[in-house]
Amino acid sequence: MKKYFFLTLFLLSIMLFASGCIDDLVPVDEDTTQDMSAYEFELFLNNSYDNGTFIPTHTFYLSKNDSAKVVSILENESSIQIIPMEDLGNQGETVTNIVVLGEIANNTKATPENIESFSSMSSALDINYTISDDVIRGQKYVFVNFEQPVTGFVAYTMTTAMGQDFIYLTTPPSVVRYVLPEGYTTGNSLIGKVKPDPDQVYYDSEGRENLVWTNEVETSSFLSILGSYSPEDGDSIEPMPKMISVKYYTKNAPRDLTIAAVILGLVAFTIFFRYRNERKKLEKIRGEFESQLSNSGKKGNDKN
Repeated sequence: MKKYFFLTLFLLSIMLFASGCIDDLVPVDEDTTQDMSAYEFELFLNNSYDNGTFIPTHTFYLSKNDSAKVVSILENESSIQIIPMEDLGNQGETVTNIVVLGEIANNTKATPENIESFSSMSSALDINYTISDDVIRGQKYVFVNFEQPVTGFVAYTMTTAMGQDFIYLTTPPSVVRYVLPEGYTTGNSLIGKVKPDPDQVYYDSEGRENLVWTNEVETSSFLSILGSYSPEDGDSIEPMPKMISVKYYTKNAPRDLTIAAVILGLVAFTIFFRYRNERKKLEKIRGEFESQLSNSGKKGNDKN
């Protein structure tokens, strides 16, 4: 009986092991459908040129859930680097639904005319790419590598870790724009701030608040000192990524918070006032009781 038991257990172990290996070896079909309708390909080129040189421009359309739609305008780039603020509870993909509107060419320039023509394309560019990730200096990086350099729009959806508290590490130099959801705002010192202060704040045609940071390049002071004593060109020092964070909330949130604070204050005052009255009543009853005891003691002494 024991022999059959161990034999059955051995066969089950082999089956489980084999099933695990099969899952590892059989390729999984991935949905590579490009959903262009998920993005806004806007001709946003504010401060995107520095003495004729194009600066990569990234727009983050923030949402009310744990995701952000990113639309970047690039010039002859074969890869994009994403530094996500990782959510440990999220086991899914960080970057999904990659859509490219543009051209494959080393000589294609990101002129306003070309970008405008790309924004009106009716179909996405058919180009192969790979997604990889790596940990550099303790921070996770996601790389999207194209088979050839592209110029134009590169859009993707990325997961965010903290809902309506969005943090992104820039890849300098770049122009970065946050588009808050309609009906949302930021900047209240009690509810949530934006750091650093944006270079420009405006509202678009849909009433959404837009925050823009221009040419975010930051080199650490230590690296700058080394560069000043280095025989090599100081421009070869790689700029440090810069963190841009924003906590956004509904426009009614400050008013609602004020109303809630007033209500809590009234409740606290009512409780305190009632407590003080009850305490006075108890002290009065105690005084009367002690007075009665004192009078009773005097009467007993007088009788004696």
